[in-house]
Amino acid sequence: MRSPTAERYVLRQNRSGSYLSLNNQTQSIEGVASVEAAWSFHSHEGAVSHALLIGETHGETPDVVKLA
Repeated sequence: MRSPTAERYVLRQNRSGSYLSLNNQTQSIEGVASVEAAWSFHSHEGAVSHALLIGETHGETPDVVKLA
């Protein structure tokens, strides 16, 4: 059964506690302080997939955080 509200996930860096965002100008991944500015995913699978890829390239796998 589907939930009436869409699920939303963000990625959080373990070391700094900041959330990951995609810089629109440089297309690079960077840390931001607010959840509202974070890169969001609408499926758990998509968020986990991106977290694993980021971990492979950056050496630290971010946490996947489900937002209420």
